[in-house]
Amino acid sequence: MSIEMYAGKSVQIIINSTFENKLIKILKNIGITGYTQLNARGDGESGVQDGHSDGESNVMFVVVVSNELADNLIKNLNTYREMGHHIFVYMHEAQILNADKCDSSKPKCPGWTF
Repeated sequence: MSIEMYAGKSVQIIINSTFENKLIKILKNIGITGYTQLNARGDGESGVQDGHSDGESNVMFVVVVSNELADNLIKNLNTYREMGHHIFVYMHEAQILNADKCDSSKPKCPGWTF
């Protein structure tokens, strides 16, 4: 039995929680309506992010989107990164099983081609 998978991109975005609402607006403006959000703690270039006070907490968003939407998202995020916002983005190829959630005829997954 062969199970058909559909290709796209998984994009992970780590930002300071103060940028969270702006990121949600960016996602919605380019047509991304679904995401997973996680609290993210760690240490790096911007120092310890442990969530103990405002400005010291990060969040991570994960979106699985079409290749076209991934490119558009990266361009939008890079604009803010170039303005000095601490935004860490990584992306990789993804295969999606539940295509019913991203049927190209549904507005919640624009850009998908099945």
